[in-house]
Amino acid sequence: MENSNPVAENTSDAQAMKSKVTMYHDGDCPLCKFEVKTMQKLDTAKAIRWVDITKDKKALEDSGISYQQAMARIHVQDENQNMLSGVRGFMTVWKQLPYYRRIVPVIEHTPLLLPILESIYTVFARYRLPLTGKKPLTPASEVTCKTTNETTNNEINKTTNKGV
Repeated sequence: MENSNPVAENTSDAQAMKSKVTMYHDGDCPLCKFEVKTMQKLDTAKAIRWVDITKDKKALEDSGISYQQAMARIHVQDENQNMLSGVRGFMTVWKQLPYYRRIVPVIEHTPLLLPILESIYTVFARYRLPLTGKKPLTPASEVTCKTTNETTNNEINKTTNKGV
């Protein structure tokens, strides 16, 4: 006998159909949880599907992102099914939210701002687990999936790793 809740499945499916963007986040990270809750309150149009990777393994599996990749960097799937990570992922989410959407053009049109923010995010992402009292990921698990912003991520990772 199958123990399935069709109402929950339909709600999840309906939310996925309605949402333009999907954000995969670590619901066990206090800093991440605070930021996501703030953005969820502003998402009155329900344009974003919020996937807690610690609770919804199926959605993560369906996305093609490994748990290690999702823990290493924020990942967002845009309305065209492109997977973005880091600051570009956040920008995709911010475009859907009041107030935040005003930040995106500033980042896009200010020379060097995106690479600087990406460098800062990369350092934060690397140390967020120890900062919140969680066990850090092993170096082998700190992998960036192939995303539409892979070139930017790889360039920034090379720069960041030179001093390590």
